[in-house]
This record gives sequence, structure tokens and C-alpha cells, in this order.
Amino acid sequence: MAPILHVNLSSSNYESTQAGTKYFSAHGWRHSDDAIEYYGLEATMDVYGFNLKHGQQTGGFIWIYSTDEESATNEVIAGWNVEPESYNDTQTHFSTWFIEGPVSNACPDMRCPGFESMYSSEIVPGMVVNSVSSTSSGKQYITVRVSKDQNTGDWQIYYGFNEDAKLIGYYPISLFTSLSYKPVTIMFGGFAFKNEHEPSPPMSSGNAPLKNAASFSSLKFFEQVAMPIRSILISIIHQIVTMSLLLHMASSFMGDLAIYASM
Repeated sequence: MAPILHVNLSSSNYESTQAGTKYFSAHGWRHSDDAIEYYGLEATMDVYGFNLKHGQQTGGFIWIYSTDEESATNEVIAGWNVEPESYNDTQTHFSTWFIEGPVSNACPDMRCPGFESMYSSEIVPGMVVNSVSSTSSGKQYITVRVSKDQNTGDWQIYYGFNEDAKLIGYYPISLFTSLSYKPVTIMFGGFAFKNEHEPSPPMSSGNAPLKNAASFSSLKFFEQVAMPIRSILISIIHQIVTMSLLLHMASSFMGDLAIYASM
């Protein structure tokens, strides 16, 4: 199940269909005519593990997306994911997706042509994150960056485990339409999914805010010239829209730190 974030930035509802229910707790930036245009985001997120069942999914992601003239989705997603139905295990995975066209075209990790690895990297989408956070042993972190190469137009993926993120590969510009030339929407936060009749899995750490809640930290937005803005500046804070899309989910934003959690 692709962790697709298709919600209005001012929405306060969760998404429910016959297939199941998606829950989000996310922050986002959307282009406006008088605003700086951003072409990427880097964030450090703590990563968790859960013994989920088939039909359940949870994770933390960065979403970058736009739509073309025919309202087809162009989207790149990266983060961590627990999804037994997709991976046939209950482990935590570093996960990326790309979508061009209908959501049914979603391509996860290395399962279809698209992602190009760099330098024979041992770090590839879909790999297991072996060490995860716990209340007894402390937090483990991954740093993920999704940003547009201004020379080639490719969408680059960076990854680091308890260290700075390094370039591991990219999605070529040829995969996309509007994501190649139009301003993008950038979101980051938590995601959970359950099939009909299944209980909802925990989102993020499963803990309430300020009590070992999951977080995104060291946020860096990238402008067109690929220079990072380390934190969210006061002059653009009105463009950071917080969404709590379920009553028992909550998120808070403080400078370059965002926390999100179940309550």
C-alpha cells in the first residue's frame, strides 16, 4: 500500500475507503506566487519497529508531489516503513516510492525500473533498518533527503543511519511530467494504514507528544540553487500548515523540530 498523501492542506479528516483507512499527522509547505520556491527537504527522523499483521502499515515519510494538466500524480516518497503485506516480514525498512500517473502506478523501492543506484551503493531502497528506537535503549535515527538536481532535473535520494545523509541514487527526470517542471508541495510526517476490520497500528512511536514521541528534526528546505535553509524562518512560518487528521493523532512544530504521535 503506497503511503500516498492526497489531502487538502486545510483538511482535518482522515481518509477512509473500502480498502481501508489511512491516518496522517503531517506538516507541509505549498508553493504560492509570492513565496520562495523549494525543491527538496532533508530531515532526521527517529525510526521504530512494530510487530504488525498483514493489512497494517506504519511509518514516517517525506512526500514531494505535484499534479500535471490532466491531474495525474507525480510523487516521490522516502522514509521508513513497516508493512508485512508488502515485505512479507514485520521488520522496519528504508523505503522509497515514485508515482507518475494514477496511484495504481506506484512503484516501491527496487521492484520496478526507476530508481538508479549510485556508486554500487550497499544502501538501497527496501533494505532492513536493523536497529530501531525503544524506550529502554534510546532512539535510533535515519536522515533522509529528497531534492531535485538543478543540473539534470533528477530527483535525488540521500540516506544516513545515525549520521549525515549521503547520496545513494536518484529517480530520473524522464519518469515524471509535472514533477520535472512545476512547483512542488512538500510534506513530512507520520502515516498509518489499516484494512477494514483490522485495528489501527501505532503511528510513529505510539507515544503521546512530549513523552518519547516520534520527531522530525534538523529540517532543511532546499531552494532552487540547492542551498539549504536549516530551519523554518519566521518570514515563511505562515506557509507551514499543520495537519492533525485524526482526533487521537497530534503533531506540533517548534522551529526545525516537529513531533508527531498517537494519543
